[in-house]
Amino acid sequence: MKPPRSRRLRSRIAFLDWGLDLRPVRLSILGGVACSVLRAVLQWIAPLPLKLIFDNVLTRHRLPSVLAWLPTARSARLYVLCAAMVVIAMLLGLTAYGANALLAGAGQRVVYDLRCRLFRHLEAQSTRFHQSRPLGDLLSRLGGDVQAMQSVVVNVLPTVVENTLTVTGMVVIMFVLDWRFSLLALALLPGLWWVVRHYLAAIKTAQRAARRNEGLASAAAQQTLAALPVVQAFGAEDTEAGRYADLAQAGLTANRRSVLLQARFTPLVTVIMTLATALVMFFGARQVVSGHLTAGDLLVFSAYFRGMYSPARQLAKLAGMMGRGQASAERVSEMLACEDHVPQRSQARTPRTVSGSIAFDHVSFAHHGSRVALDDVAVSIAPGEQHALVGVTGSGKSTLLRLVARFADPDSGAVLLDGIDLRDLDLTWLRSHIALVPQEMALLRPTVWENIAYGSPGAPRAVAIAAARSVGVHEVLAGLRDGYDTEVGEAGNALSGGQRQCVAIARAMVRDAPVLLLDEPTTGLDATTESVVLTALDRLREGRTTIMVSHQLKAVHRADRITVLSHGRVVEQGTHSELMGTESAYFALYSTTGAARSPVSPIALETAPA
Repeated sequence: MKPPRSRRLRSRIAFLDWGLDLRPVRLSILGGVACSVLRAVLQWIAPLPLKLIFDNVLTRHRLPSVLAWLPTARSARLYVLCAAMVVIAMLLGLTAYGANALLAGAGQRVVYDLRCRLFRHLEAQSTRFHQSRPLGDLLSRLGGDVQAMQSVVVNVLPTVVENTLTVTGMVVIMFVLDWRFSLLALALLPGLWWVVRHYLAAIKTAQRAARRNEGLASAAAQQTLAALPVVQAFGAEDTEAGRYADLAQAGLTANRRSVLLQARFTPLVTVIMTLATALVMFFGARQVVSGHLTAGDLLVFSAYFRGMYSPARQLAKLAGMMGRGQASAERVSEMLACEDHVPQRSQARTPRTVSGSIAFDHVSFAHHGSRVALDDVAVSIAPGEQHALVGVTGSGKSTLLRLVARFADPDSGAVLLDGIDLRDLDLTWLRSHIALVPQEMALLRPTVWENIAYGSPGAPRAVAIAAARSVGVHEVLAGLRDGYDTEVGEAGNALSGGQRQCVAIARAMVRDAPVLLLDEPTTGLDATTESVVLTALDRLREGRTTIMVSHQLKAVHRADRITVLSHGRVVEQGTHSELMGTESAYFALYSTTGAARSPVSPIALETAPA
């Protein structure tokens, strides 16, 4: 349940539109603010000892009654006031350390939480979402954009808090001392405010364009490096380098504009502050000569004036960082606002037992709301049945598997597990009862045994090895260079395709789920490795409801039931013998391929009678 709106508003300061939840670090923030308040008070009184030295040691002005306790001898009074200056300076250092440590630490924590929140948000999005977004751009938002936000929170937040308190107190004291002179000192403040507002907006716009183009360049680099063998094979290095250079150049141009704006901004702030200082000193000196102000009063005004305009000077130095941080925050917020995840119902069910029956009840599905992948598919699979889906490329076989795992939901109809609509089941519970052996094997851990144990988080090495033995791939994996401790490399590229499939099968065995999904498990394997994999799959399928997708009919002809798909529709169902007897679509496929490992011809299925 969400906290009350008033509490949510109180938990956000300064960065309202950044989505930073400050509640977990409120004690650190309170401590940092307390140090900042104390530091502000010390800065209010820091110029006073110097004023007293000028007015009550170097000259003989009377002390205020509240300071009557100071020594009457001027030498002793000088010692006390100098000692006070040293103590105040030490306390200023201590409070600055406390404020920066606490506030910067809190800033790092909330940005860390934001990074983790963004990562979990991206994890929760559907495959449709990730297929439509460049991976490099997502990584840029998760890395560079969040880092830019952290730089602002850690460096600017303490400065903003401290300077706000300091300036407020100084303005009040200045008006108490002499309101007319204070108005004069603040005369150029509106001009300074306009310059700050104008340049910060322009810098933010430039940084927004820079971050966008940097994200596109990162996406292009990731895409090219991921497909580097293809790029090199076709001699397209120059083409891809040129594409990356064009995107990087757009980011460079935007960053250069930001730097030029920053270069103009800082001198403008300095000029305005210098004019204001000259104005204060000119009229202040005349007031001292005429006897309306003491030299100490002018000194205090000058100190407060510098302290009051100091935030503007610091803001000028941090303007680029703030613009970059704000642009990055917009990109992160945009990503957090995307809601394309598979929905979870509030009253989701978690049945105690699973028999494993699966039914596609008149299911239709379209990719990205346009191309129809499935059209009124009705298929029933009994518990423990070995069911195969066959058809030419693009017929909808793998899409059916994705619907079973709820990587997406059908546009119409329903997918049922034991008679229950998958949308009524808890998503985590559902996926814990499904094991998947994908066509493109993804390896996520450093070693072979850790990738096998990934099927059951926390499983020890012995369990991973036992799973490999039980499905008959132990000899393949134990024969690797370092056996089960072999490092698989980036995306598993240190292993062959067959070795990766052996890992995938063992991982599914560790999962020990009642429903098994096999997506082209023997594609691209040589005859020897294919024989090992098929034997392992036979062991893995025992006692489990299995749905296998394959172009290689040799791998599916022993299935209990086979469904033939064409253009997202079911055209035939039956056993291998039954379908061969009809001499229809399946017969055409089988005859064309001869149950070989080569891809099937789409012409055979399209011309076969339905």
